[in-house]
Amino acid sequence: MPPESSSPPLPWCIIGAGPSGLTALKNLLSCGIDAEALEREQVLGGNWAFGTETSRVFASTRLISSKSLTAFTDFPMPREWPAYPDHRQCLDYLHRYADHFGLEQHIRFGARVAAIEPQFDHDGRRRGWAVQLIDGSTRHYAGLVLASGHNHVPRWPAIPGSFSGPYIHAADYKSPTVPLPLATKRVLVIGGGNSGSDIAVEVSRQAAATFHSTRRSYHVVPRMVFGRPADLRGERLLKMGTPLWLRRLISQRAIARTIGLPARHGLPAPDHRLWETHPVINDSLYAQIDAGALTPVRDVRQFDGNVVKFSDGRREPVDVVIAATGYHLAFPGIDPTLLNSHAGLPRLFLHLLHPTASDLAVVGMIQPDSGQWGLTDLQAHVVARMILAERSAPRARAWLGRQRRRQPVLSPIRYLDSPRHALEVEHFRYAQHLRRLIRGLDRRLRQAQG
Repeated sequence: MPPESSSPPLPWCIIGAGPSGLTALKNLLSCGIDAEALEREQVLGGNWAFGTETSRVFASTRLISSKSLTAFTDFPMPREWPAYPDHRQCLDYLHRYADHFGLEQHIRFGARVAAIEPQFDHDGRRRGWAVQLIDGSTRHYAGLVLASGHNHVPRWPAIPGSFSGPYIHAADYKSPTVPLPLATKRVLVIGGGNSGSDIAVEVSRQAAATFHSTRRSYHVVPRMVFGRPADLRGERLLKMGTPLWLRRLISQRAIARTIGLPARHGLPAPDHRLWETHPVINDSLYAQIDAGALTPVRDVRQFDGNVVKFSDGRREPVDVVIAATGYHLAFPGIDPTLLNSHAGLPRLFLHLLHPTASDLAVVGMIQPDSGQWGLTDLQAHVVARMILAERSAPRARAWLGRQRRRQPVLSPIRYLDSPRHALEVEHFRYAQHLRRLIRGLDRRLRQAQG
C-alpha cells in the first residue's frame, strides 16, 4: 500500500545511472521534480564503466558516432577531444556531466533492483510503484523511468550440434587476451554488426587465423570522409532536405572513393540498400580482408566438435568461437505486460511513453543510426514535461494524450525485419518528433501558469 495522500509527494525513480539514466535524472530535477536514480554498480556510467559487471564495452571501444552528434544537447564534449572519443573519454564525459549538474548526490549506488510492483489505492487505481532491492529493502515512488539499457541478456545463435572449444559471447570479450588468449588460435567471430566487425578486426591482428561469419553482406561506412566525420556530412544533407535517393547516391560515391564498396574487396553486393540495416562503421574491416588476415565466411550451419560447417559447404577447424549476435530486450524485475509488451517488445509511443499510463516511461530504448545521448536527452525533456502536465496542466495532459494515440512514421527508411532493427530509428526525424512534443508541451504548460 503506498503512503497516504497526506504524506509529502513521492519522488520519481530512475533505474540506472548510465547515459540515459543521468540525463533523465538531470531533466527531472531541472523541472523541479523530486527524483533519485538507483544504480546497481558502485559507480556511474552504465555500459561505459569498463570493468564493471554490466559493462559491455571492450578495451579498444570508441564511439561509432561523432562526438558532436553523440553529446547531450546542453553539454558539448571538449573541443580538444578526437572526433570519435574512446570509452575512457566517454566515461570521463559522463562524470563531468554528473558533476556539472550535481547529479551524484541523487544517485543511490549499489542498489540492485529485485522487483518492481505497481501500487493501488482503495478504489483499485494505480498510485505509484514499490521497488524492492536485492538487500530486501523497499522504496516507494510516484513514477518510474526505466533507463538501464538493453544489453543485459546475450542472444546466442541457434546452431545445431556442439562446439568442443571455448564459446563466448561478445558481452564477455574484452581484448585478444581477456577472457582468453587468442594469439595462436583459429578464431571464428559470428555477427556482422559493429561489435562483431570491431572484434573480428581486432582479433585478426593477433590470432593465427580469423573467420568472420555474417548472414549477408553489409554496407560499411568509414568514420571519416575526406577529413570530416561521415555522420556530420550526412547531417548536412539531412538539414538541406536532400531526398533519400540522392543522399544514398552521394554517400555511396563517397564510400567508393574512400574505403571502397564491397565488390572491390571480393565481397558480394548487399541484398539491401544503404541504411536499411544499422550502419556498420569501420575503417579497418576491408583492409584486414585485403591483407588476408580476416576471412569472410557464410552463415554457420552446424558445429561438429572443433569443426564448423558453413552454409556454402565450407568446413574449418576452429579453436574459439565468439558470438557477437546481440541481446534480448529485457527489463529485469518488472512484468513485461506493464510495458505494453507484445512478442517481447514494449509497444510504446516513440519507444518512450506508455500509450495511456503517465507514471511510467522508458528512456534509451532506441537504436539510432547516429549518436544516441542527445536523443535520450530530448526523450527525458518529454518525460519531465509529461509529469508537469499530469500535475497541473489539464490541457497539456489532454494534448499529449492525443499525440500518444497516434503512430508517427519514425523513418522514411524500411529496415530489414530482424531483431537487430526492432528499435531502429532514423535519428534526424526522430529528434524532430521529440522537439515538436517539447514545444507543444512547453506552450501549454506556460498557458496553464497564466
